[in-house]
Amino acid sequence: MNEPVNDTTTPPALGRTKAGFGEDAKQLPLHGRKAVLLISVGQRYHEGDKLQATVDLANRSGFGQVTIAVADTLQRTNYTGLPPEQAYAQALAAGDAWLARNAAILDRLTMSHPVLRWDQALRDPMYPVFRERIEHAYHHEPDYRQAVHATVARFLDRLLARRPDTDTLAAFHDCLAYLIEELPLIMPTWAHRGHDYVIYPQPMTTAMAETRRRFVATGFPGKAAWLSLRFKKRALSPGLAA
Repeated sequence: MNEPVNDTTTPPALGRTKAGFGEDAKQLPLHGRKAVLLISVGQRYHEGDKLQATVDLANRSGFGQVTIAVADTLQRTNYTGLPPEQAYAQALAAGDAWLARNAAILDRLTMSHPVLRWDQALRDPMYPVFRERIEHAYHHEPDYRQAVHATVARFLDRLLARRPDTDTLAAFHDCLAYLIEELPLIMPTWAHRGHDYVIYPQPMTTAMAETRRRFVATGFPGKAAWLSLRFKKRALSPGLAA
């Protein structure tokens, strides 16, 4: 769950950042495989220089297809204090703006790169099937519920550090709704659709990892493996550093 970011500062010069998947990914078969680039609209690591570095990495990796999954309306719960219809409209508009703002960078992808908006993804006919299974696990399997609650707790800790006056009960329910919506889509649904990898700048949450273990590892072995992005700054050339 992410807080909307309205950053009006000048982004860093393009080309200053390099992205990688880490040492473990060097042993993975990436060439020709299908991946989902999961976009959290409003996060700085999905803008400007870091987004371009991600695109360059996808090109170097030789994926056969990279689906650009724009998680826009998923963020509606982050627009606290707004009526649901207005929060949804703002989240949808933020997705429109993200696509327009980053079109030139996405066009640098050298493989097929269809765009998948969140509302479209939720219309997958398998989504309600997997969501029912995940909701059942949450309500009836304590270990799974504990994994989900651990992820909620981590979010609440970060939120309270920024906003000590937060209504924690409301925030708990918002975060839980967010997870219950995203978990069935990112893991079993996309695995069912044959996506080999999910690319994202952060490691899997406890809830996501447990969802993959329970609903993907045996039913769709080898699918929806998580690729965490790592960014580092390129060294400036002597001419640029002067």
